[in-house]
Amino acid sequence: MRRLARRAHREQRHATHVNHKISKEIVSVAQRTGRGVAAEQLDGIRDRVRLRRDQRDTLSSWPFHQLGQHLSYKARRAGVAFLEVDASYTSQRCPRCGHTEKANRPTRDCFCCRRCGLAGPADVVAGVNVRNRARSAWVLVTAPVPALAMTS
Repeated sequence: MRRLARRAHREQRHATHVNHKISKEIVSVAQRTGRGVAAEQLDGIRDRVRLRRDQRDTLSSWPFHQLGQHLSYKARRAGVAFLEVDASYTSQRCPRCGHTEKANRPTRDCFCCRRCGLAGPADVVAGVNVRNRARSAWVLVTAPVPALAMTS
């Protein structure tokens, strides 16, 4: 029992360390290039994603939410804009024409829009959709508050 607890603690420390390294690199690239960071909301990811058998153990214990927290605080500390966007349909939506359908993902790794024919790696297409959602949200977040008309 004690051995299992030590192993779990070691795995937890390793995951935390890797999350720190990943978030530090992402934020430093964003800071160096003068850009912001956009990420899918990472909570509930285990419920949304189906994994291959050989990936289940590794990813089921990975602290995705912690990665989002690290990104958030490191971006804030570095003065880099950070937005989390809704992950719904980012891998099924065509960034060119907006068509959303399960069949746009014929395989796990490939995207091919059934309407306009846009094709490419599914992860790249999902990343473009996350970026586009963040841009739209950023416009709303940073828009000036309209002055209310004064009525007498």
